[in-house]
Amino acid sequence: MHAIRRITAIAILMAGSADAQSIEKKTLTDMILNPHPQFEGVSAAFITGRFDAEGLYAANSVLGAGAFFPPHVHDDDRMSVVVEGTMYLGTGTTVDPGNEQEFPAGSVAITPAGSVHYMIARDGDVRILEIGAGPSATSFSE
Repeated sequence: MHAIRRITAIAILMAGSADAQSIEKKTLTDMILNPHPQFEGVSAAFITGRFDAEGLYAANSVLGAGAFFPPHVHDDDRMSVVVEGTMYLGTGTTVDPGNEQEFPAGSVAITPAGSVHYMIARDGDVRILEIGAGPSATSFSE
């Protein structure tokens, strides 16, 4: 619960000031997620912004138990806040469990632009709040 409060505070601070009439409330667990077109068990929905648009974006992403998001890079620095579960994040173009870091709920992974990395939900479902600045693209490693 504390992680969700921190995430909400970060999102409000990053979005700038707004009057009470323009505040929109979204609940991560109630959002309709869209399945990833290539990777089974991976789904997401934008909370604000988009990867292909200028400015701040935030995505509510879920990796189902056992789901794997293969080695890739982004054009922007990304902050991934683990809201539920444990995310395993590895670096490099090959999957190497010995080279993975464990990010339990409440952890934040800051991935620099151009850093090759992958994510696995080894122990069950993982919910991640991914925040960055667009436009940004994802390129997969060969």
